[in-house]
Amino acid sequence: MAKRTISLILCLILTVAMFSCSSADRGKNDDAGKKEDNPTTTIPSDTTIYYEPDNIPDGLNFGGEKVVILSQSIKNSGDHFELTAEELTNEPVNDSMYNRESYVEERLGVEIENITPKENTSLNDEIMRQINSDEDTYSVYSAAGHVISGLVLDGYLSDLYLVDYLDLDKPWWSQKFSEEAEIEDSLYLMTGSLSLSLLRNLYAVYFNKSLAEDYKNTIPELDDLYGIVERGEWTFDRFVEIGGDIYEDINGNQEADEEDLYGINYLPFIAIDAIWSGFDLSVFEKDETGWFTINVNTEKLFASLEKIHNLLHNTKGSTSYGGFQYSFEDCPAMFASGRSLFLVDWLEIIERPELRNMTADYGILPYPKYDAAQKEYYSYSHDQYRVFAIPVTNQKPEVTGATLEAMASYAYRDTVPAYLDVALKGKYMSDAKSRKTIDTVVNGFKLDASWIYFGNLSYEYPATYRYMVMNKETSYSSHHQKLVKKVELNLKNSKEIFEKNNGKK
Repeated sequence: MAKRTISLILCLILTVAMFSCSSADRGKNDDAGKKEDNPTTTIPSDTTIYYEPDNIPDGLNFGGEKVVILSQSIKNSGDHFELTAEELTNEPVNDSMYNRESYVEERLGVEIENITPKENTSLNDEIMRQINSDEDTYSVYSAAGHVISGLVLDGYLSDLYLVDYLDLDKPWWSQKFSEEAEIEDSLYLMTGSLSLSLLRNLYAVYFNKSLAEDYKNTIPELDDLYGIVERGEWTFDRFVEIGGDIYEDINGNQEADEEDLYGINYLPFIAIDAIWSGFDLSVFEKDETGWFTINVNTEKLFASLEKIHNLLHNTKGSTSYGGFQYSFEDCPAMFASGRSLFLVDWLEIIERPELRNMTADYGILPYPKYDAAQKEYYSYSHDQYRVFAIPVTNQKPEVTGATLEAMASYAYRDTVPAYLDVALKGKYMSDAKSRKTIDTVVNGFKLDASWIYFGNLSYEYPATYRYMVMNKETSYSSHHQKLVKKVELNLKNSKEIFEKNNGKK
């Protein structure tokens, strides 16, 4: 398919960049694919502009080599179309992906193909078929980290530090992720600007400005929410204090239900996980060899779980609409209809029709701190964001390395700004302080390695507390004592497997 060169609107933002560092279909924008003859979105004047070139040599050409990406279909993160696009639509993010592919193919003399497994075939099934047959079918694996992290232990992935042309110190790769994913001075998974789902899945707090105006006489803090954030006083306790007593029985049936008005609307129940980053909690640390050991600050963890438990189960003005049967559309719809003052949800919902069609204005705040002593606001990204890996069956890793580096550097300069600056800030945000908050949320991305190596090293330790809170269980200490022994034994056995399969002995 013939492809055009970079479109005019994206040429204008080529030097703009930022960002160094799932269940239901949430990621599809109803307007994606709708051509706008006269696009009017521009980059807000308060956007900071950066630029950094990559170090790929001029004139590097691989003579038509094919780079095939095996992509997990991540529906709630925009499916696999966050890597490639089929055609130009005059929509900035789509067109940036389309032009990125054309640009990299022409620049490096490669052909990029992005595919998902065939129907009724899982990503892991297709990976194992390739590994066991020793075929060089796929150059790259692209999937949620916990889906492919087990391949690290089995020795099926290449050490990315040894791949030519990859420069993982560049801002288009997330150093925060790499620091956590690194094992014994080797790195097998990476993410960053090439993963828009890493941004879309970040948690933030939305507030309805009309409702804030209505309630500010009785709750004066509602007139100073941005100031509270800027002074570092936006803590979880303060959040609950401001919104937790707001409740109105709108339908008059004497029952708290979805038709009533609440102060806090908290996405059930996966958003419980946001406390791990938001409160700066961790499961793992690394020993002198670079291997993982379990080291949980149980006092802080149990206090954190008590905070979220009390919000969800013991706070009059709180709702997790839908409970166990929730739909991802429910919470944004309740918020957009004026039935909640605050909403805890992903950045991605800014693109959704519920908020796009919302008549009242809204603002955005970061996820609250654990307490005022915490220095920064930290952001958790739901674990369906994409990471990238190169299989050991890849016979020409240097071709793949150069291609991924060129795609990621382009994404840093163009695709991420198209999403953050043109789409989110320019198209949907009229509030300069909310635009600034988006930067705070993005720059605050933080995670613990227990989420990356979720099913194979941490024994799903962090997520088990989500289910305890969901089920109103509070025996955190006994749960920890039982599970930590399994994690420690698992880490010991996994270390031997990893070192044997990756030539570390």
